Amino acid sequence: MKKLKDLWNQNRVLVVLFSIIIICAIVVIGVVITAFLGSSKSVYGDRLEGIEEVQLNDTIMSQFKDAYNEDELVSEVSIKSKGKIIYITMFFKENVSLVEAQSKAFSSLEHFEENYLKFYDFHFTLKQNATDTNEGFLVMGAKNASGNGLVWNNNTEVTSE
Repeated sequence: MKKLKDLWNQNRVLVVLFSIIIICAIVVIGVVITAFLGSSKSVYGDRLEGIEEVQLNDTIMSQFKDAYNEDELVSEVSIKSKGKIIYITMFFKENVSLVEAQSKAFSSLEHFEENYLKFYDFHFTLKQNATDTNEGFLVMGAKNASGNGLVWNNNTEVTSE
């Protein structure tokens, strides 16, 4: 016991500093472990609350595909869902104008019930291959769950003089 008292009396400052360093190291290690390994939450956080009530199932997606595979303006359509976003890609035949394609995409929202439109974001990709008679197009658009209309990107080429 006398040795401990002598050690304390001779190295009081060093013992306190060493204790503080040990405590700080434990706190830093705890924060690092929590930040990198301790988070078992979903990557979406709580943004997907309520998705069970408006789950996009295979029958809805296949009905959507079937409706547009029979369309004379559309050559191919694909639909997929990830999180709260529904991705729709439409390939158009060569005689379709960009305005017709955009209106076809807007009218495709009618295939979804109101609860889907209020919960999901919709992202559209409209494609048409270039041919000898037309230039083709590649346009992307989106509809926010809280919005009413579609917003299209400005897909014009920038030329420098």
